[in-house]
Amino acid sequence: MRKLFALITATVLALLVYFGFQNVSFDFDMTKINALMSKIKNRTSDESPAPVVEEEEPVVIEENLTYDERVEKGTYYLERGFLTLSASEFAKAAQLEPKRLDPHLQLMQINFDLLEYEKARLNAEAVLKLQPNNLEANLKLIQVAIRQSRFDDANVLTDTLVATYPEEANLLYYKGLISILKDSTEEGQAFLEEAKAAGVSQPYAGYIDTLLSAFNEFTFAQGGEPLYLGNLLARAFNQIGEYEIAIYKLKDILKTRVDLRDSWVMLGFAYLNLQKNYFALTAFEKAYEIDPEHATTQYFLGLTYNELEQKEDAIIYLNYALNNGFSPEIILQQQLADLYLDTQSYELAVDAYEGILEVNSGDVNAFVKPIWINLDFLSRPIEAQKLAEDAVQKFPDNAMAYNLLGWAQTGTENYTEAEKSLLKALEIDPNLAAAQFNLGKLYEAQGKNAEALAAYQAAYDLDQTGSIGNLAAERYNTLFNQ
Repeated sequence: MRKLFALITATVLALLVYFGFQNVSFDFDMTKINALMSKIKNRTSDESPAPVVEEEEPVVIEENLTYDERVEKGTYYLERGFLTLSASEFAKAAQLEPKRLDPHLQLMQINFDLLEYEKARLNAEAVLKLQPNNLEANLKLIQVAIRQSRFDDANVLTDTLVATYPEEANLLYYKGLISILKDSTEEGQAFLEEAKAAGVSQPYAGYIDTLLSAFNEFTFAQGGEPLYLGNLLARAFNQIGEYEIAIYKLKDILKTRVDLRDSWVMLGFAYLNLQKNYFALTAFEKAYEIDPEHATTQYFLGLTYNELEQKEDAIIYLNYALNNGFSPEIILQQQLADLYLDTQSYELAVDAYEGILEVNSGDVNAFVKPIWINLDFLSRPIEAQKLAEDAVQKFPDNAMAYNLLGWAQTGTENYTEAEKSLLKALEIDPNLAAAQFNLGKLYEAQGKNAEALAAYQAAYDLDQTGSIGNLAAERYNTLFNQ
């Protein structure tokens, strides 16, 4: 799940676990944990006022294009995040002019980002046939070998390249990684320090700091066991996203000591990030056998069961973690609330979402789901309106707050006030498609079909490629054809 790097959260929280044989804390980056949480999808009804707006992939029409046009089109898709479409265009460009370097370089990176490592390797080799000394392609071959756990191949290639480019900082970085993996930890530390001194580029500079911090932590813990350093380094590899190396190190550690709870937790964490969910489950179950009261283990068991679509088991273990003091609690509450919604336990879901509001009332969007559940599933429009009124009170200048209030007031059939609230939302933000959509629903409920059609059209115009626009188009067509 290397999509973790797409997260927009900037807050790093610490999740502490402790080694049974040495009382030193181990931190997990909550940004990465939030990524695992994000896979529990935010479900909304067909009439939710604020569904997640996702840009749809454009329709591809086959056409005869030149090489330059294919490259331009591939670049266009790449800049907008449509990696598969971009790869298709660059592949066609490469077919048109197979001796051009750029399409293969682009494909090499796109395939790597899509986790298509064998394709990335083949395109790197295609680059090297055209330009044998291309350093970017050689580095990509090392990266691919590591992702495929072909560590011996990565070692041979790294040694060869370092001999040719002894001062190339990024190569020194990978030489450091491979040395640590091969248990030449002092040599690995020296290569990392040399890479840093040589001006290694980002993000490698930050990765080196994380790894060197592990060495420093071991030094400060005087008399630390060698296994302790191995665990510190495995944690660091997890933190920088080198999950394959972390797995290799942790398996080696667990051959020596099978009773290390947190080694099993870190192993499961690495597998979970690679979406190897059954391997993750086995590792977390081992940790649970060692310490069944450990909140962190319970939390990750809950995440893993959710990934395996075993929702009821996920709820059980997340509640165990909650009862055992997992922190930060709000993350766990959010996951439980979403799981209750997924399993149609609507009373529990709305209670959980309202509990989140008590802790996280600084985000108006936190009001959306409890209002929606009260309206669409529990037929409790009065409760929904109370929540929306709280949202307006907390966010008096926020368009979404008034949109939520207008939506809830429509549910209580307070149409006059609903119209005022929705128009207020549009006064604050004329581009809020959700408010136009809810205005259309209001007018439709009143039998004002012409006004409803106009509002649905406006919502669609504001969000043609998003969820609101799609919903508005559906309502418009249904009403128009009545």
